[in-house]
Amino acid sequence: MSVETSLELNVILEQVEKYCSFSMGKEKVQNTVPSFEKLIIQRDHSLMKEALEAVVHYGEMPFGGITDIREILINADKGRILSGSECLSEIRLIQGIQGIVNYEKTISEVEHKNLQELIDTLTVHRKTEQYLSRCLNEYGEVTDNASAELHGIRSALRHAESEITSAANRFVASHADQVVDSIVTYRSGRAVILVKASDKNTFGGMVYGDSASGQASYIEPASLIGPNNRRQELAEKEKEEIHRILNECSKEIRAVAKEEIANLDTCAILDAVFAKALWGREHNACAAVLTNEKEIYFKKARHPLIDPQKVVANDYHLASPQKVLLITGPNTGGKTVSLKVIGLFVLMTYCGMPVTCDEAVLPFFDRVFADIGDDQSVVSSLSSFSAHISKQAEVAKEATADSLVLLDEVGSGTDPKEGEALAIAVLNELRKCGCMTICTTHYDRLKLYGKRHADVLLASVQFDMEKLVPTYRYVEGLTGQSNAFEVAEKYGLPDPIIKYARFLKDQAKTEEDI
Repeated sequence: MSVETSLELNVILEQVEKYCSFSMGKEKVQNTVPSFEKLIIQRDHSLMKEALEAVVHYGEMPFGGITDIREILINADKGRILSGSECLSEIRLIQGIQGIVNYEKTISEVEHKNLQELIDTLTVHRKTEQYLSRCLNEYGEVTDNASAELHGIRSALRHAESEITSAANRFVASHADQVVDSIVTYRSGRAVILVKASDKNTFGGMVYGDSASGQASYIEPASLIGPNNRRQELAEKEKEEIHRILNECSKEIRAVAKEEIANLDTCAILDAVFAKALWGREHNACAAVLTNEKEIYFKKARHPLIDPQKVVANDYHLASPQKVLLITGPNTGGKTVSLKVIGLFVLMTYCGMPVTCDEAVLPFFDRVFADIGDDQSVVSSLSSFSAHISKQAEVAKEATADSLVLLDEVGSGTDPKEGEALAIAVLNELRKCGCMTICTTHYDRLKLYGKRHADVLLASVQFDMEKLVPTYRYVEGLTGQSNAFEVAEKYGLPDPIIKYARFLKDQAKTEEDI
């Protein structure tokens, strides 16, 4: 299991994705991974910070009309003739980009240097949009005004259709007894009239088949042949002229296709950045302050995946000379949540995301290591303990003074005495390495170990002894108890078992003292 998965960063990104406006922005969010390059972290963080302030004060950036039309643009660049609807999508893209540019002008009172630089790379192809809009209507249909030639053809077409209607009406009026339906219909693009099947050969012209019942036939009387011929000739000219106009439109798009593809990529970046900002606004999140000092500080930090009505906000602070935070307390008491909050906030910040707290200060880490949960594997024949040791071996070999290490229940999964000894040895190595380390434990020897070293900060999560439930409240400077016997008693474990367990615990203490 990757660090990102164990800290549930993927779940957060799935939430952020829902705030995106179009598919390319979603792809950007889906492919987001934490960066450990200082310049990239600073760049992404600055963009998000400015976007967060913008959406809080001015609302979200508009992305209306912007869709992934890369395939259309590539086809245009290859010289292919686009359809009217494809050309219409280019009009909407240009208008959407104009909307982004206009939005940037409205947020002048918010510091947004980095956003402005990104938006300034967008090119608004107004002449292309004007040309295409003159040729196409809102449905992607070529308009009469697209060319004088088309305007003339369509005027003639309307005249031809009027002529057909007049001729048809005269025929219907003069053959009322033989006509079945006075409504003119079209077969193969030609106006025809429905007459009795018995009379279909009495009018000259052409027969275009019978009705479903066989009692009537569709005919083109001689009086309609001339007007129909003129209409079809004009319809063919219209088709040719529309094809020519769409070809010209496609050439216009071809001229800007490469720039539009670049525009789309910029729009995708902006969509992803503003999705993160919108998620941050929705979750009352803030942008962390990045520092070159080795300091972690979160004020009223809340895990973003816990119900806002139930989550407990905690303050976390670890700074020199202390580099190790040892969190103690009962099982299910919130130790792991605290560990995950710190690790998750680091990864989120390195993904250019806001974090759910009132204030945040974070250093630059070169890597985050995490050993959280039970990773036992049938496939690789790893027991729970082996899985933990495998990860801790990786940490010992690869962690540097600039790394962050997260260890959940360090030394667990084996004999408690050996586990405690291993945990102390691991912490000694990490202290020697100089990396910042957050770990949880319920081992008493580790609590004593923490008290003996000035570079270890002890903390605990509180437990309500009256209600026998965890409070999830994090407190610095205190060590917590496991409260296993009290919890066992609450959940109905028989008294004799609990009494004997207490006896064994006291006996073990006496033996250790000896």
